Amino acid sequence: MSAFLAAVWAVVWKDLRIEGRTRQTMSIMVMFSLATIIMFNFGLGMAVNVNLDAGRNVSPALLWAVVLLAAILGLNRSLALDRENQVFDAQLIAPIPRNALYAGKVISISLFTLLLDLILVVLFTVFFNRPFYLPLVLLVLALGTIGYVAAGVLITSMTIQARTREVLLPVLLLPVSLPLVLPAAMATTTYINAAMLGEASWAAVRAPVLLVAAYDLLMLAVGFLTYRFVVES
Repeated sequence: MSAFLAAVWAVVWKDLRIEGRTRQTMSIMVMFSLATIIMFNFGLGMAVNVNLDAGRNVSPALLWAVVLLAAILGLNRSLALDRENQVFDAQLIAPIPRNALYAGKVISISLFTLLLDLILVVLFTVFFNRPFYLPLVLLVLALGTIGYVAAGVLITSMTIQARTREVLLPVLLLPVSLPLVLPAAMATTTYINAAMLGEASWAAVRAPVLLVAAYDLLMLAVGFLTYRFVVES
């Protein structure tokens, strides 16, 4: 167990140090997210005969769209850096459990994406005047992010050697993540819109939140059990 945890920490620390020096992954995700939010908000404000409140009611769904697309950029960039610098090959040669590589990568990319989530919560609260800072919304964001990254690391590792990996990743990942994204977006939208009316309750979103948590557990289990076959194939 200590060897496993040491290997996980080594992968996480390596990714954190690389990001601390280059800031490539976070920069790409933040700039994409900011551009998307500004364009949507500007278009909503300039639209004629559009109910602004009705437009802002769909902002929780927009939040998830931004998170999903920005995370794809982060996944692609993070694993591409490993591939370009032969880090990926060196890790496969090292005598460490393959699922430790998977766990470390999921943790590091989840940390980057969770940091992006916090930035997006602030931006969406300011731009769309909705309470994205509510604890339950943050919980759903965290659960959804972890599950999405867990699936993304597995699929990115499958496509990392393909020349068209930038195209293959969203084509494969988005359909796989639908069972996660749909209940997550439903829970976020329902809870925020109910909170605007003073009617927010856990009972109204319990089922979709539990579905998100179940997806997380399932995808993490699949990743731990199959990652060795994925990277060695």
